[in-house]
Amino acid sequence: MVRLNLALSKEVRDRIESIRDETHAESIAEVIRRAVAVYDLLIEEQQSGGEVLVRNGESESRVLLVP
Repeated sequence: MVRLNLALSKEVRDRIESIRDETHAESIAEVIRRAVAVYDLLIEEQQSGGEVLVRNGESESRVLLVP
């Protein structure tokens, strides 16, 4: 395992901690690992020609563009 030191703004750190609490993750590292896994999935889907849709209710949806 590799150890990283990150410089984050207070706002980003607070948001990561909030996500940790909301998802009951055990640590900030777990939140970041999960975020990287989701990002990787989105990129793979987009690169294979797929689209990532976000649906709000039953009638409204939009395509997410992954940078």
